[in-house]
Amino acid sequence: MKNEEQTTILDHIDNISVPGDVFSEPANEYWALICLRDGLEFLYRQVVQIDKITQSRLNPEGKMKYVAYGNVPGTEDLPKPLLTCSFHWYAVSACQYVRTVGAIAYKQDNSRPIPPKYVEAVIPEVLAFRDKVAAHFAWTSKHSQDNDAERLASIIPPLSFVEDSWHVGAMQVATSKGGKLNTSESIKPWSIPKVHNKMARRYWPH
Repeated sequence: MKNEEQTTILDHIDNISVPGDVFSEPANEYWALICLRDGLEFLYRQVVQIDKITQSRLNPEGKMKYVAYGNVPGTEDLPKPLLTCSFHWYAVSACQYVRTVGAIAYKQDNSRPIPPKYVEAVIPEVLAFRDKVAAHFAWTSKHSQDNDAERLASIIPPLSFVEDSWHVGAMQVATSKGGKLNTSESIKPWSIPKVHNKMARRYWPH
């Protein structure tokens, strides 16, 4: 019986695969994927520890949808500036990873979504944070796709603790100018552990 050609599955949900064992001697885009995956895993492991410490102090029984902003009692000694940057780093790297997989898939089959649309389908909340906060603060520019509330939200320290993990995007900002109301609702709440576990199921289930 003839052996089937070995393949590597890049996306276990959308069934994106490539011929060969591309991660055994990775080069170019596959080396980039390994670097990004290891960086995402590193950030995930750091943040999980901070989440566990925070939950033990603020919501030990796990019964409350506890929302904490800023320097609430019990979190003064936590490295919140580094945690904030971890969300920035994770968002940029996660979008890079997903977009690269999307680009590989599109090169193989141009009936698949173009890479930006693939990212939007897989991690929309992370993409919105990346576009309006992590890649650059919307506050620093007058891009027509950003409203005043999003610009303000992008520069406000973003951390909130909800249930069992730190989130960004949980605090919504609203502004009114000339009778026109704007909100930052496009920046959705997300946590690194929850997103990372979702990505792991899709990309690295084993």
